Amino acid sequence: MKLISSNGFISNLNIFVSLNLLKMKKLLLSLVVLLLAMKGFPQPEPDADQIKTSGNFIWGIGTGSTYQTADKNALDALITQISVQVESSFENVVNEAEGSLKEYTKSVVKTYSNVTLTEAKSLLVSEKKGIFEVIRYMAKTDLNTLFENRKQKILEYVHSGLIAENGLRIGDALKNYYWALVLLRSHKDNGTIQCDFPDEGNRLLITALPEKLNAVFTALSFSIKNIDDKPHENYKSIELNLSYKGLPVENLDFVYWTGRNFSNPVSCRSGIGLAELIGEVEYPLTELKIMVDYVYACKTGIDLEVRSVLENVKLPDFEKAEYKITLPSAVIQSPEQNVDKLSNIDFEKLNKVEQTQKIRKNMQQIIGAIEKKDYSNLGQLFTTEGWEVFNELIAGANVKILPCDQNPNIIAMNDKTIVRSVPMKLSYSNSHRSFIEQVVITFNGDLKVEAISFAISDKAIEDITSRSDRFGTVEDKYQLINFMEHYQTAYCLKRLDYIEKIFAENALIIVGSVIKEAEPIEGMYKKIGTDRIKYIELNKEEYVDRLKKVFNSNEFVNINFEENIVKKVNGDEKIYGIQIKQDYYSATYADKGYLFLMIDLNDSINPKIYVRTWQPEKNPDGSVYGLNDFEIN
Repeated sequence: MKLISSNGFISNLNIFVSLNLLKMKKLLLSLVVLLLAMKGFPQPEPDADQIKTSGNFIWGIGTGSTYQTADKNALDALITQISVQVESSFENVVNEAEGSLKEYTKSVVKTYSNVTLTEAKSLLVSEKKGIFEVIRYMAKTDLNTLFENRKQKILEYVHSGLIAENGLRIGDALKNYYWALVLLRSHKDNGTIQCDFPDEGNRLLITALPEKLNAVFTALSFSIKNIDDKPHENYKSIELNLSYKGLPVENLDFVYWTGRNFSNPVSCRSGIGLAELIGEVEYPLTELKIMVDYVYACKTGIDLEVRSVLENVKLPDFEKAEYKITLPSAVIQSPEQNVDKLSNIDFEKLNKVEQTQKIRKNMQQIIGAIEKKDYSNLGQLFTTEGWEVFNELIAGANVKILPCDQNPNIIAMNDKTIVRSVPMKLSYSNSHRSFIEQVVITFNGDLKVEAISFAISDKAIEDITSRSDRFGTVEDKYQLINFMEHYQTAYCLKRLDYIEKIFAENALIIVGSVIKEAEPIEGMYKKIGTDRIKYIELNKEEYVDRLKKVFNSNEFVNINFEENIVKKVNGDEKIYGIQIKQDYYSATYADKGYLFLMIDLNDSINPKIYVRTWQPEKNPDGSVYGLNDFEIN
């Protein structure tokens, strides 16, 4: 059945979407109970005497010449009272030589005040002769809730670390394990919280997490793959193999000693790392000292609790995060010119790509221009859109082409030819980091570059390409991979045109606990129900307008896919659901959460997103919105 909207959009699929009725009923029931409790049985606010004498509250009194000063002093007093109650819980994590138990406990409790305790209620007790007296208080049960919420976050980080380690995303694994340890050391039950580890069973996290981090460091290794040595320029480029238990790591961040200081962070991909020694001080080094990042302080904007603990509490260091590699004394002279970066690609045999010589010639010209940083005669090889992306992604960066470790895949899909993946090291003027990325280049039917994107991880690609034929043809699988890569790169490049193009006109958007639904095309979506709780109607134009404001207010936007699960709707239709754990970073904002996309790939030229959900946390049962939460007929 074909559906034609007023704007001429044609879909080959009749899609009916609604929230899972069972979950909606449970949600409605919970809200009804809550509303009854609020409306039918109102709870009066206690006065100061009741707060002090009932025994149900933790409280602190503050005075000051202004209300704000008195309120701040009251919050400090409340923190002191909480500290007294939980002080004994931190005896086993405090090194008395480095500070007192009381000081440590107060520092820990401040991490809650910075994030959560600011919501503790405030009450003006009196105002006499310009002196304000304020009481800050919270129910004792609320304090238990604070610690329970932090416990759940600790366990979630451990779970995410295990998934990342299994997927060889060692950078993500270290970050998640360490952040779990960071929060654990700020929890009053730090000595009793357990987690079920595969092959180990239930273990106390206070001992398991340090062991886990050290085990990862032990299984991680660095080795020299190649050295580009130019003694007359005092330049040495050291290409590194990064492996975990003998397999290439998917991601990892490290810095290295340059002889004067530590380098800017290097973000590695697909088992490839690069260190460059430049100048009279750096070049003569005979040893490369590497420090692996496990703190990831630069990413704590996505979790203010972690940031607060890092800023207020002294935490353990891990000596095993340091690696030393002896550099060979012999000069390794690399060829200066005419290096054929594509010599290991058999264009004639891979996927029977037509016009292979033309593609080969264009690729050689592009790579040569990147190496020489001369793009004056390159524009003719690109479409207008492709040239814009190239200038922002490649020409606007400091780029070094790395040798291909294996034959890049050449994929023929419809009239497009996709070359994947060319390893590059990139750094940008608005970032103090360098990135190693696998770059994917897409040619159109006229053999001009129409798109450039960053590849998703090798593990994620393998998870898709290894699926059975029922999941899709080879072309279907690479089409899905291509979509995910362009989606991720579009946000990094702030490409509103692409984002606007891939969203269906009536896309269903769910953000947090608020449902936003565009006006339905006749026969396209079922109504969720007549009893709506609360929602903001947001059409695609409004959604794109919001993105535009975000993009305009930030110099850079970075999206990192930590986890992704791809499923297919039963049947012949090419409808896929992708669940992604996503970290979002920008110059002024950072967030993390779980993204779900329902994608229609029936029209391979114009894929569409019909459903997009975003939730900052998992559902209470540990699930994330996915295909099972929607009815598709």
